Amino acid sequence: MCVQGMWDRDPELLQQPHDSRDLAKKAAAAGIESVFDLMEMEDDERNELLAMSPTQLADVARVCNRYPNIELAFEVEDADEVTAGDSVTVLVSLEREADDMAKVPTVYAPRFPKPKEEGWWLIVGDSKTNSLLCIKRITLQLKAKVKLEFVAPEEGEYAYTLYLMSDSYLGCDQEYELPLKVGEAEEGESEEDEEDEDE
Repeated sequence: MCVQGMWDRDPELLQQPHDSRDLAKKAAAAGIESVFDLMEMEDDERNELLAMSPTQLADVARVCNRYPNIELAFEVEDADEVTAGDSVTVLVSLEREADDMAKVPTVYAPRFPKPKEEGWWLIVGDSKTNSLLCIKRITLQLKAKVKLEFVAPEEGEYAYTLYLMSDSYLGCDQEYELPLKVGEAEEGESEEDEEDEDE
């Protein structure tokens, strides 16, 4: 089901087979804002809303079942030991709720000139300063483990955000608070210590 807000981006963009502006308006009036809302409806209510033939309903069901539902977990490696200038590593685990897949899923995109595979972006950013600390493009079949790295800023407490963004679907982007406490940078070894080590 198309998301009502997508009409603001491109009124000709259709997210589901047999979709239309009228159907988008009906869905919005019924409080359906995403594919997940549509899938959670009772069968009778969904059939009444869509008002399609069995073949058309099967097309919609096939596309809905391919719509990505991604679970994300993350942790900052050695979070208690981060000091200014250190390399910060964020370990991200992704898992798709789906049956086994042998390859990256193809997106339902009938107006795209060739078959389109899903693509995902993991981003760490600071919305207060409007700055980007790290970005990585990934592909995802069933599971993935990803390392994101960036340099720790000066000493202090920071409220970063971790984003998972799709290059193909509306309504399935995710964002998570990523707090980071950075300690004072450790001073290097003194010259005497270095000389003792050389001897």
